[in-house]
Amino acid sequence: MPEYPILLTLQQAAKRSGKSEKTLRRWIKEGKLITYHGDERKPGDPYMIFPKDLDAATGGDKTKEWQVEQEVADLRMRVVMLESMVEELQGAVRAQQYDIEDLQVQVKKLQPKKTTTAKRKTPTRTTRRKKDMPGRLEPS
Repeated sequence: MPEYPILLTLQQAAKRSGKSEKTLRRWIKEGKLITYHGDERKPGDPYMIFPKDLDAATGGDKTKEWQVEQEVADLRMRVVMLESMVEELQGAVRAQQYDIEDLQVQVKKLQPKKTTTAKRKTPTRTTRRKKDMPGRLEPS
């Protein structure tokens, strides 16, 4: 992961390197530490230092406090990225759920409807015999 911040103030550079601001200012005047100042640095403008330039001047030494803060910043950045990915995946899941529900409705429409047929009453053996019995009067 890239190191944050990309440009350091003099105070941040001192905190990172464990050197005093006075020492860093002296290094800047001596040319040992390069600063970024856009087109031209005006009086009162803050010194801005690239971490790689600070590392070159200090031999790459960083204070333990700075290293811990950097690790925390990296972890925070990862958390933000993972939260964003989770939100994106949740959106995809919701979209798929809607698609599934829509497909279920379409399948239901395509399924043949069950027809209910009224059962015919077929004469049973005993009812046929009764009709055929002589002497039996049929109601009129």
